[in-house]
Amino acid sequence: MSAPKVDQIERARRGWGETMPPEIRALAEACKAESSRRVAKRIGYSDATVSFALANKYQNGDLPKLFARIRGALMGETVECPILGEITKDQCLDNQGKPFSTANPARARLYRACRRCPNRQQKDVA
Repeated sequence: MSAPKVDQIERARRGWGETMPPEIRALAEACKAESSRRVAKRIGYSDATVSFALANKYQNGDLPKLFARIRGALMGETVECPILGEITKDQCLDNQGKPFSTANPARARLYRACRRCPNRQQKDVA
């Protein structure tokens, strides 16, 4: 006998109360519509991170970055990329995290543009 399915919206409401950000509501609604594992994959995080975020227990993580990925992947927020044009915020974050490559000229242009782009959220690694 399987355990009853947890209502992710109620879980978020219990964790966040009246201060629930719109990103958490969007995350909870997406998890209710499909599996949290699938939603986690869409936003580029683990299922555990999604669970912690919904319960308001993601204290040691980069919440602004998580919210940016949610806004891009689940809420349709877009940014203007100097190379690709209009792209979703999560695609922008994906491009910021990719290493330099000479194998693809577009990838090399993106790498250089991402380094000085106003949309940049990635922290540079020394």
